[in-house]
Amino acid sequence: MVKRKERKSMQGLNDANITPLADVTTTLIVVFLITMPALMWNGFQVNHAEAGSENAVVTPTESQDEDLLTIEVNPEGLLLNGAMIPVGELELTLSGELAGRSDKTVVIAADDAVLLGEVVEVLDIAKASGAESLAMLNRVEN
Repeated sequence: MVKRKERKSMQGLNDANITPLADVTTTLIVVFLITMPALMWNGFQVNHAEAGSENAVVTPTESQDEDLLTIEVNPEGLLLNGAMIPVGELELTLSGELAGRSDKTVVIAADDAVLLGEVVEVLDIAKASGAESLAMLNRVEN
């Protein structure tokens, strides 16, 4: 009878315990799921728009549509419909201009020499002033 009890206790020792293996595998899967998007993301790149045809001829006009509310961002400062305005007064002035308009679209024309952060700041100010839609204008200087 003693031998049977020993056999039963020995059978439990031969069974493989896969719980630690499953724990390690699950941990590795979670680590890979967290790190892969960070490794794959390269940021984003913004390019200027280009004409689709070599034969396309566009003649620039100096006149602006009076209905458009345009903010030009230059290295010298900001121009709201052609008038120089400090950045600190832009939100108040722009909200006053937008209050009397049915079309609350603001067009932003940025110079190539202006930093992207300055343009984003103007976009934020325009949105906070009540602009319902924002448009970016790309100007090519010859």
